[in-house]
Amino acid sequence: MKQNIEEFLKKSANDSFLTMQNEKKIAKLYNMSLQEVENIALKFGVTPLRYKKNQSTISIENQLKLLNAHVSIIGCGGLGGHVGEILTRIGVGNLKLFDFDIFEEHNLNRQNFSNYNTIGREKTLVTKEALELINPAVHVEAFVQKFNPLKDMDMIKNSDVVVDALDNPKTKLLLASTCKKRNIAFVHGAIAGMVGQFSTCNTLENLYRNGNFGIEGSVGNPSFSVSFAASIQSAETIKTILKIGKTLKNSILITNLLENEFIIL
Repeated sequence: MKQNIEEFLKKSANDSFLTMQNEKKIAKLYNMSLQEVENIALKFGVTPLRYKKNQSTISIENQLKLLNAHVSIIGCGGLGGHVGEILTRIGVGNLKLFDFDIFEEHNLNRQNFSNYNTIGREKTLVTKEALELINPAVHVEAFVQKFNPLKDMDMIKNSDVVVDALDNPKTKLLLASTCKKRNIAFVHGAIAGMVGQFSTCNTLENLYRNGNFGIEGSVGNPSFSVSFAASIQSAETIKTILKIGKTLKNSILITNLLENEFIIL
């Protein structure tokens, strides 16, 4: 059967790219999920058309690694919603989303997928629906709950990367230290106004010594700071999965968009 699928894939591809329309035909014909079709296609050197602009920044081999990767996003507000979209568009195949909250009107200035039709709805469920529309081959699990690192780590034990999109410093600290103990890669991000801080595989004690809330409550978070920060976190996640480039492992990146300052400690 695999040989037949290979022949069908190559016949369906145009210049080694496969459209979603043809993906769906193959999935139906062979009783497969879209993700299974993409796995086979990439192994045979055929790339889903939506990833065309990923080349040659991301090779076919690395596209396949992304498709088979598992990322858990803890928090689906400002940072989490944007990270979820970026990872979905680039082709990370398996996402778990955690958030207990609903969209409210004051979220509209910065939170992805918040609009007047989604106010009052659970953030994880709205985000899951949106991500599946963007990339139907991605497997998204949504959990409407407050993630507790002391109780819920088994839910994300198979994650290649855990993304911190939380707004509670105490939970950030606990999640970071628990990921360290379990040898799970952890990508931290936080913003306040135009200032951001980022780190990878860091337990964060040097950033949140007492676990108190920072200044974001008083200075707010504009939309561009959120999308910028999510891009940094997404890049760290992708580099960690693919083991490419230089990550912020055990380092801290401090950014100030107002003054165009970028400092690595």
